[in-house]
Amino acid sequence: MSQKELAALVATRTSRKRTVISSPSSVRSEPKSIIEIHISNDPAPKRACLTAGSVSGKVDRTPPEPEKEEPCPVIQLTEEEEKRHTEFRSNCFIFLQDLPCFKLRQTPADAGSVPIPKCRECRRRNASSEDADTSSGNDVYCRFYEFRRLQYNDKGELNVAGFPNPYSEPTPEDYAIWQPDGKTAPTSGFMDIQVCRYILLHAGDQFCYLWRQEAEALRLHQNPDDTIAWKKAVQGIREICDVCDTTLFNYHWTCRKCGFGVCLDCFKDRKEGQRLRRVETALQKGCDEYHWLLCTDPGGPQEHALTELMLTQIIAGDALNVLGRLLHEVRTLWQVPQVCGCLLSKQAVEDEHLNELIQDMIKESQLKQHTSLSSLATEQKLHQQQRLEQLHAKKLEFARERGIDYVPGRVWTKETLGKDPITTAFDNFKHINFLRKGLAGLRRFLPPRAMTLAHSTQLAPGVPHEWLCDGKLLRLTDPLHPDNRVLYQEVWKCGQPVMISEVARSLNLDLWHPQAFCRDFGDKPNDLINCLNGNLVPNQPMRHFWEGFQCIKKRLLDANGKPMLLKLKDWPPGDDFAEILPTRFADLMKGLPMPEYTLRTGNLNIASCLPKMFVPPDLGPKMYNAYGSALHPDKGTTNLHLDISDAVNIMVYVGIPQDEDSKPQMAATQKAIALGGCDYITRARCQSPDVLPGALWHIFPARDADKIRDLLNRVTLEKGFRLEPDHDPIHDQNWYLDDKLRARLFKEYGVEGHPIVQCLGDAVFIPAGAPHQVQNLHNCIKVAEDFVSPENITHCYHLTHEFRRLSHSHTNHEDKLQIKNIIYHAIKDCCTILTRALDERIDEEMAKLKAD
Repeated sequence: MSQKELAALVATRTSRKRTVISSPSSVRSEPKSIIEIHISNDPAPKRACLTAGSVSGKVDRTPPEPEKEEPCPVIQLTEEEEKRHTEFRSNCFIFLQDLPCFKLRQTPADAGSVPIPKCRECRRRNASSEDADTSSGNDVYCRFYEFRRLQYNDKGELNVAGFPNPYSEPTPEDYAIWQPDGKTAPTSGFMDIQVCRYILLHAGDQFCYLWRQEAEALRLHQNPDDTIAWKKAVQGIREICDVCDTTLFNYHWTCRKCGFGVCLDCFKDRKEGQRLRRVETALQKGCDEYHWLLCTDPGGPQEHALTELMLTQIIAGDALNVLGRLLHEVRTLWQVPQVCGCLLSKQAVEDEHLNELIQDMIKESQLKQHTSLSSLATEQKLHQQQRLEQLHAKKLEFARERGIDYVPGRVWTKETLGKDPITTAFDNFKHINFLRKGLAGLRRFLPPRAMTLAHSTQLAPGVPHEWLCDGKLLRLTDPLHPDNRVLYQEVWKCGQPVMISEVARSLNLDLWHPQAFCRDFGDKPNDLINCLNGNLVPNQPMRHFWEGFQCIKKRLLDANGKPMLLKLKDWPPGDDFAEILPTRFADLMKGLPMPEYTLRTGNLNIASCLPKMFVPPDLGPKMYNAYGSALHPDKGTTNLHLDISDAVNIMVYVGIPQDEDSKPQMAATQKAIALGGCDYITRARCQSPDVLPGALWHIFPARDADKIRDLLNRVTLEKGFRLEPDHDPIHDQNWYLDDKLRARLFKEYGVEGHPIVQCLGDAVFIPAGAPHQVQNLHNCIKVAEDFVSPENITHCYHLTHEFRRLSHSHTNHEDKLQIKNIIYHAIKDCCTILTRALDERIDEEMAKLKAD
């Protein structure tokens, strides 16, 4: 295992994250020889200590032996810190801890007093003079920073004065983060009435379930002290559970002595006697049998008792309950279906005049949705929109006077006449499959949708498209058409992938050519992976990889002297794409299809609703660069796996090496497409001389993930291997389903995936939770952007719980999406916008009445 992977393993054991890591990255020298390292999922040896200033910026959680703690040297406070504490000492007022614990113990006035407890992070901090120079007052590794209340007594000694109260201490600014009001602007920016109703339709029930889960914390609490502490959300800090690494959303439990924090689900597991996972050998020291870290109390390590942990909340005051009640009220007023089943969902609006007013606002908003206020709409289309608005305004007034149910902006058919597209989105709701009762609640799966060209053309006339995979895969052929969203949403809400072609027309393909990357980054070192055996080729100048794209003779050779089938591992780093590749980043953002979903500011990418003070999730972009493997049909470029968020993957380059005969490669490509199960339309397209197929995808429905797991576990046992605990055959990414395994999957389980051939300029949309695998037929450069759509929010929520049960050494274990925060703030923004829109309309109507 490489040093980079070892550091990443240790780095998963942390409680708080920085937005930006300030420490410089290590510089790797060019190796003298090619070395392949086998990649394993076995946990790495435990590292003794990793300080807060390390490259990863994270801290090992294993508590130290208290008797070995070295006395810390005196750390000088800054002039501002000294002045602030002098004032605190003189007036003896209670204040929130504004310095890390290791600094508080060294203040001169209380040097001889009994020290206050230090949090577990500050006890591990190596308080050397070097660290003291780089430490700032806002030390994100301190568990008690802006959480614990302190007070100087008359003798100048510092004492703990409790913890903040969530109801009496939050300021209006604190409430503004969590509670919708008439002044605070929504984080998401522009969202119209129809977009808000659409988000509430798909995410509202999940929020109601989340709300009920939070209420359960009060029932689970066992400490006789009913006090609830308030941990204020701090800029750039993501609080996570010390046991399962899931983001702490609101209610959790905290140790007053060391700051240990545990989420609602882990607390519930412990109370019911369930172990999250086996205790791993590398992390066994310092943990109890439930994998809970021991308390670092100065009296000696001891287990955390449930009856001594303090219930803590992050949301200010009663904002969660206020938003929960407002959600149900808004959905009732704005005619958004509710199936959460709670009592609030059964209320009705009895004011007929209010109902009529809202219906008028809904129908007026449909005018704008019909031609879509997409950022890609042309000037001619917008002018056409204005004429439509004038025409439909007259029709709406005519229908209003005669009591006709008129829905503008829709094709009038027997099925759609007089129907609102939002309220009828779940016409087939009675056919929804309810699967998997568990921690994430009931998972809703709409049945797969197979459509014909005649039907879809009626829904969206003028949108160029075709249907693949027997009508279950939508392929849009004009990425700039502003009405693409109509068809896209029809299949996307059913959890089916979508392909959009001709995206390359909006990109500068010269920027994405291998020669361009070789010129710009050829001397930079990076790790490579040999796709034939999964082994790592570490620390190689990227020139070795890029030159092999077009010339097989320049490829690196394995131990047997054969050219390796390489892919570039994790480059560029997700957080640094815009910084390392600014020109290419701008080009990609300009050319992303379905910008409402895929742009970071898209109004249907609900990750955009997360306030700026939160650590943003890493949604890319990410690049996937690899050689073609059509000559090896059982070897995948990317093995079967699934992602916690939605993604769009764009093919920006397809190439064939020029120094060898391409006929065997072309023949193998056509054979792979036929064996892949592709339909006639796809095979005919790939045989066109103008089309060069790049990659073969197999995307399976999210609802079938458990069936695929069952098959792979059975195959593992049939081969004589044992099933590893805390591992998962899909998440481990060790399998590529060849034609034999896919045939068995269909025969024994009835599971059939979507075989998709991605050519130059094709964008493939992969739903969250959908298992998928990729085989590069030719040399490919692909770039992907993640997003969070309201349609797949339930899958994201469930996968968060699924990932928490994986091994700590697993790459997918840590919760980086913080889906609960995203859901909360998306619902808050939608409720705010709809409430304001109604208030403004009522004010206008009142003004008209007064004028009359």
